[in-house]
Amino acid sequence: MPHQDIYEVLFTESAASSRDRLDPARRASFDKAVEILARDPYTELSRPIGPGEQDREIRLTSQILAEYVVSRGRLLLVVLRIFDDADILLPED
Repeated sequence: MPHQDIYEVLFTESAASSRDRLDPARRASFDKAVEILARDPYTELSRPIGPGEQDREIRLTSQILAEYVVSRGRLLLVVLRIFDDADILLPED
């Protein structure tokens, strides 16, 4: 698939709300990861989640999973799942 230099990054309201709740350190890591993803949304670290290649997911950081859609020079972050060590039922020792 042809790639362009940088994709325009957009957010659904839900994804933007999750992004906006990140603490400053996680927000900085998130922003850096999104900047890298915007250069290559089809990176080998991402995987398709639908029948085509456009719907994808990737772990942006160890605690943030993103589902996104790539279309016409745009990368739409649809869902962000934020993981926190405080919500683990059985922590690994």
